This record gives sequence, structure tokens and C-alpha cells, in this order.
Amino acid sequence: MLKNSYKSGIVTLAGRTNVGKSTLINQIMQTEIAIATHKPQTTRHLIKGVYQDDEGQIIFVDSPGMHQPADRLGHSMRKAASVAIQETDLVVLLVDARSENKIDEVEKQIIKLAVSNDIPLILAINKIDLVAKEKLLPLIQIYIDYADFRSVVPISAKLKDGLDLLLTEIKNNLPEAPALIVDDTYTDQTEKILAAEYIRAEIIEQISDEIPYSVAIRIDQFKEFFNEQNIRRRVQIHATIFVDRDNHKMILLGKKGQQIAAIGKASRIRISEMLDCPCDLMLFIKVSPDWRNKYSKLKELGYQSQDIDL
Repeated sequence: MLKNSYKSGIVTLAGRTNVGKSTLINQIMQTEIAIATHKPQTTRHLIKGVYQDDEGQIIFVDSPGMHQPADRLGHSMRKAASVAIQETDLVVLLVDARSENKIDEVEKQIIKLAVSNDIPLILAINKIDLVAKEKLLPLIQIYIDYADFRSVVPISAKLKDGLDLLLTEIKNNLPEAPALIVDDTYTDQTEKILAAEYIRAEIIEQISDEIPYSVAIRIDQFKEFFNEQNIRRRVQIHATIFVDRDNHKMILLGKKGQQIAAIGKASRIRISEMLDCPCDLMLFIKVSPDWRNKYSKLKELGYQSQDIDL
């Protein structure tokens, strides 16, 4: 095999919830295509990012964290993660360096899915900045005794430590092939999808633990305004926030509407930066009881057609 041969392929980032998959893909892509928060089960969709350099092209898939589902939405997220593991060229299993010295059942399922489909595995130990170095070796040993990993790479996605080595190891384990995507596409996340995700991210950050997992965002209007040079000068967005219960609506509204105003203000700043132009954002809250278990509502919100087609 030629040392400088061009490599390309699909690489799935898999692992438990809150291990840093979204932070990792954002750092590699050098832009925010997946919302990353300190709370688990943030990612709900398969999110693709296209990394490219002179040596190859990597289609990264950020999958929802594997967990035991409690509703139809959870089952959809788990199915999306399973599909991403089975229909890929390489799986990068992310593990939190602070984990106990044992392999979680969810991680065993990920490994089993990859091995049964003859998908090679790379182990990435994330958040190494949060533990003493002597803790890493025993943790790594447990994993390499359990499964055959092509390589093991300690990283800190947050600090970008070890990412160059991880990219090198990924390319070393991808097939020689031309680029899969030939245009300038760097993600499958449209501006509308990103706008909805930024709103949801602000709710996750600003509201108590219970509510964020019972909300969904639908973009009802995305109207663009251009100047005489056909340069976009402003975007007007209307979005509906769906919640399970009336009391959740009241919490989101806050006293005299202060909470929804704060969410709107922070979301508007993030969306404007993403769009590179001012944004007018109108938020509406609608109660839709048990929407996470209603097939029609999940389909409407885009949670029932997840795959990794290019």
C-alpha cells in the first residue's frame, strides 16, 4: 500500500451518553454542527460532518448516545445509533477517562454490533485532562483485553489534545478510495436544523434537568431578506417549542415571560453568528402531551427517518 494513497470512508463516533462525541466532531470540523452540553442525551439525530485534507476524506457520523430507551423517541435514537454502527467503515468508541474500571453494557453492545458486522474499532479515551495519567493504563487494559481495537488514542476533545493522532489513526484504518463527496458540503445539518438545535441547546442549558428532554423544536418559518447585491441581510424565524405538560410551558415562559425572553435572546445571538447576518426570532410554546410516544409527531419532527445515506 502506498504511504501517501488517498483514503476515504464513513466513521461513526459511538459511546454512552455525555462522553463527548458532539464536542469531538465540533472540534474536528472547527465549527458547531452538533450541540454539545454538559447534560446527557443531547444528540437526537445522526449528524454528519465532512473532514478533508490532502491525505483523505472522512465522513464523521455523530450518533446519539446509546442508552436504555424509555419512550418511542428513545427507541428512535437507539435505532439511529445502531444503524450508524452497522453501516460504516470504522467505529470510534469514545470512553470517558473518569469511568470505573469496567466495560459498561452499552459499550459491550456497541462492540458486539461492530464485531458482528466486521467493522474495525478504534478506542478513544476522552477527557484525559480530568484524570491522573496513572488511571488511564488500567482502564485501557480492560478494553484491549475485551476486544481487538486497531488502536487506542487518549484524547481531550475539549482541549484538542490528541486529535491529530486520532485523525492519523482513523485514516490509517480507512480503505484507499476517492472522495465520497465532491462538492464543498461540510455537514448535512441545514441552517433550519441548526437553528432548531441552537434553541434546544439554550433550553437544555437554562432550564432544570426534567424539562429539556421533553421538548422539541419545529421551525415554522425561515424567511430570508436580501439586498440589491443579492447578499442576505436578515433572516426571520418563527419556531414552536413543543412540551409535554402545561406546567412545563409555564416554566419555559417564566415570570412575566422573562425565561422565554432569555432563551430567545441567547438563541438569537447563536443563530445570527451561524447565519452571519442579523436574525429576528419569534418563539411559541405548544403543549403536546406525550409527543415522544406519538409516531405522527415524531415523524413530523424528523425522528423517524434516520439513516446514513450520503
